[in-house]
Amino acid sequence: MILEKRVFLTVKDVSGLLHINDKKVYALAQEGKLPCTKVTGKWLFPKDELQLFLKEKARKTIQRFSTEFALSKQVILLSGSDDPVIPMLEGMFHSRHPDIALYSSSVGSGEGLRLLKDGFCHIALSHLYDPVTDDYTFPFIQDLFDTPDNLVVINLFYRNTGFLSKDQKVQSFGDIIRNNLRFINRQKDSGIRNQVDRIIATEGAAIDEIRGYETEAYTHFEVAYAIFSGMADAGIATEAIAHQTSLFFHKLFEERFDMVIVKDAFFERHIQTFVEFIRSDIFINVLQNMKGYDPRDTGKILFHKTNQ
Repeated sequence: MILEKRVFLTVKDVSGLLHINDKKVYALAQEGKLPCTKVTGKWLFPKDELQLFLKEKARKTIQRFSTEFALSKQVILLSGSDDPVIPMLEGMFHSRHPDIALYSSSVGSGEGLRLLKDGFCHIALSHLYDPVTDDYTFPFIQDLFDTPDNLVVINLFYRNTGFLSKDQKVQSFGDIIRNNLRFINRQKDSGIRNQVDRIIATEGAAIDEIRGYETEAYTHFEVAYAIFSGMADAGIATEAIAHQTSLFFHKLFEERFDMVIVKDAFFERHIQTFVEFIRSDIFINVLQNMKGYDPRDTGKILFHKTNQ
């Protein structure tokens, strides 16, 4: 049997390799922060394992640097709720401010707020509604953030949302159940899913009687496509999507769609540039010419109802 030959480094070897003094090597070894073993009172470090360890540390450093670069003043990261206006906004804004790139991630309102809390985006997009307080966004940031007063909430627009269907007009979950229609839902923790569950409860409908309740879509276009292609019979999305796809639309509610920004970031140049663009006639005119949108508070800083 041939034994694998392993090369071990001494404390002095590692000290030279990492450009740190011997005492620091001893401390890292004792804390278990370096791959090592102790033989007859001496610390030894397996060379191959140490090299792999250093490569992994380097990879994480590069990954962290990339994230920090993305969060620099040249890039604005939006994360949260989906809306057909957002992709249009990205191009419009960049064409007028080519030194700043705008990127969005449609992960749902709740996840967007969590990503903002963890520092992975600049702006969270949310339209989460709380029927107890009859308010959007604020009840959720009050629960999620340790210091909610350190946030700025700005309205992006109001939009009409309701049932989409192809062959017959759906006005309630009762219609879906009675006609044995296939429903396509939105992902958990999204603003639409939040409203879906509220409406089902209000109607007194049974979730297990709704075909397709567990089928999830992440965007309004995905809902419309599923219905238009025949994979589903009904879903909930914006009036603008229904208008673009010629699907039947039954309005359920008008909802407020907000941006949430940490105050420190709010006063950065690139964020202020973006907010000013939101308030511009260019963006307001786009909303006014799209079906189902209302810009009455677009760009306005909002406050919790209890503070008004």
